[in-house]
Amino acid sequence: MINDVEMLTYVLQNAEMGCQGISSVRKRLHDSKVDGVLCEQLIKYGKLYHCANNMLRNRGAEIRHVSPVTKAMTRYAAERDLKRDSSASHVAEMMIKGNTMGVNKMSRHIRDYDGGDPHVSTLAKKMLDTEEENIKEMTPFL
Repeated sequence: MINDVEMLTYVLQNAEMGCQGISSVRKRLHDSKVDGVLCEQLIKYGKLYHCANNMLRNRGAEIRHVSPVTKAMTRYAAERDLKRDSSASHVAEMMIKGNTMGVNKMSRHIRDYDGGDPHVSTLAKKMLDTEEENIKEMTPFL
């Protein structure tokens, strides 16, 4: 079972990676419509990150961020992928793949969560809903 701190840490890290992924992609993006959607998604991830961060701090828990190596690998993979194809459809495909991984992992974490705090449950569900919504927002650009 996953406790409150583990769930909040997962939400925080998931939001952190969402911000990292979007920021990496936006640097090479040439489509203003896709960029507008990604900016809105970045704001949503930022809010989820700050909420999880505050909840962890209020519990006196250690804030464990995504490792710098993982962030660097994400940047490198995005840059490599976008050198090959920076079209709006390819960016949408990349983002959908990332969000799909997020949906799968978040669903597993929610299933394994002990449900100790309804606020944590609500935040985890909001993260899942955000990932699903992001997929829907990117699909028209395929």
